[in-house]
Amino acid sequence: MSVRALGSLMGCLRVRSAVALLLAALFSASCGATQDSNDETDLGRTTGANAGPTAGAGASGTAGAGGLSLAGSGGSGATGSPGTPVDVIITSDNAYGFGYGDVNQLLNYFGGVENVSAGEIFDCPIGNGPEQYTVAAESADAGSYLYIVSYADKSYTQGTIGRFSRRGAAPVFTGAGDWKVCATGQDYDLGAGGPTLAVINEEIVKCNSGGWLGTEPGPAGRLVFGEDNTTPRDVPVPGNEFPIVCGIDDAARWMWFDWGVPAGQSAFIWPGGTGNPDKEFLIFRLGAESIPEPPS
Repeated sequence: MSVRALGSLMGCLRVRSAVALLLAALFSASCGATQDSNDETDLGRTTGANAGPTAGAGASGTAGAGGLSLAGSGGSGATGSPGTPVDVIITSDNAYGFGYGDVNQLLNYFGGVENVSAGEIFDCPIGNGPEQYTVAAESADAGSYLYIVSYADKSYTQGTIGRFSRRGAAPVFTGAGDWKVCATGQDYDLGAGGPTLAVINEEIVKCNSGGWLGTEPGPAGRLVFGEDNTTPRDVPVPGNEFPIVCGIDDAARWMWFDWGVPAGQSAFIWPGGTGNPDKEFLIFRLGAESIPEPPS
């Protein structure tokens, strides 16, 4: 089942058309998580007040379907006075959440997005495929790291791509800059709502004990940056796994975890078989200082 997060007006504002909302109300639960992630069938969406986390102030905000409890938007990890809001466009093959936090935890989390069909990942308009958010300045300043949590359906392709920018400043993209990845090894299937905030925070603490990996090859694997958002695609092949994503700049690149993929294969293409070779779910992290401030 495809679950879409709707943040509160104080935190995360989702941009959707009235038509998309109508389609969401008409979706059938029988379309379930067994649908191939790149099947072009439009399976519809669920969106509503209880469909995902509430991203407001206060220490005990709660979510609906995702079961996520949230820390306050100006929590103890906040650094300095609020700057400007951060505009976000993001999508993942297949599931993701993102937020801001300190070195040990997420202080704000906007999660619960599970894409089932290809249209939900790639297609225009924004809100039909990729999601657009506006994160309030005080929420985006709650901590020193930007986090993305992601997992896939073990079928076809897998990856995450996005754009983050403070109002009036240059954007930051996935696949560029000092991103790190931590492969938790906890396996989640689509339809389950993904890891809770408590589980994510537990894994962040574990990742701090040597689990964060950059792009340098190593025995534990590495972060891998893939193709940018310029190449159309009919059939996934290594180096051209994804079609062009609506609304995201050409310079953005897909990223994922390379668990030791054999030469000639791709970390962005599911290798087949059983198990969890890429050790999902994955946590990506970028220092908030890498998101430029507007010129003074």
